[in-house]
Amino acid sequence: MGPRGLLSLFAALVPLLVALAGAASFFLLRAGYGVLVGGLVPFAGLMVAVVVLGVMFARVAGRGGGD
Repeated sequence: MGPRGLLSLFAALVPLLVALAGAASFFLLRAGYGVLVGGLVPFAGLMVAVVVLGVMFARVAGRGGGD
């Protein structure tokens, strides 16, 4: 898979991760956790996940498979 394919995969995964973080935030708030936990924990987890995916995809795309 070339860099464009990885970019497409990344562009598809990020909205999925955002939806999962939103669902986690909703369920944390419904469970009675405060706004700080219900809002900050899913957001921080989302940021970490996006950075890890970005670094991983950048390393794979930078290997130069001859595409």
